Amino acid sequence: MTQTGRIAALVIAGLAAVGGMLVQTSSPAGGGFPLLLFAALIVLGTVFDAGYLARRRTSRGAWQLTAEREVDHQSGQILEVWYDPVTGERRYLPSGERPD
Repeated sequence: MTQTGRIAALVIAGLAAVGGMLVQTSSPAGGGFPLLLFAALIVLGTVFDAGYLARRRTSRGAWQLTAEREVDHQSGQILEVWYDPVTGERRYLPSGERPD
């Protein structure tokens, strides 16, 4: 998520939390809990998304070449398999190329 998207998500979460508190305190039956839960889910999703991106950024350059080789049936090229142990991602690249 971009920085602008993160800010927008947190603004929406703040508005939902304020709305939920207003509904909860103003009506005798409550009813603001769903908005408060919605706000909490947005905040948790935004926080964990930032952590996921940080982990992905730290894995740059950690690619390992495996012993696996594949043949691309369309081009006939031999593809080497690269593996990132941090994320578990695999990339199939033409022989001699490195992942970015």
